[in-house]
Amino acid sequence: MYKSFYSLSREPFAKETDPSEAYQGASFQEALRALEYVKRTRGIGLLIGEPGAGKTFALRALK
Repeated sequence: MYKSFYSLSREPFAKETDPSEAYQGASFQEALRALEYVKRTRGIGLLIGEPGAGKTFALRALK
């Protein structure tokens, strides 16, 4: 219903959202840099945050 009302072409908060289409603020960019460092150095990291903070989204953006 709201998709047609707001003329949206897809679900606005779908889990499949492409990270390149989302707002990536300074704190998100900082988290991505830290995750990329852990990935590059093959280290161990811990990603914590409140529910809905974007942990899963950040990991999807890392791929």
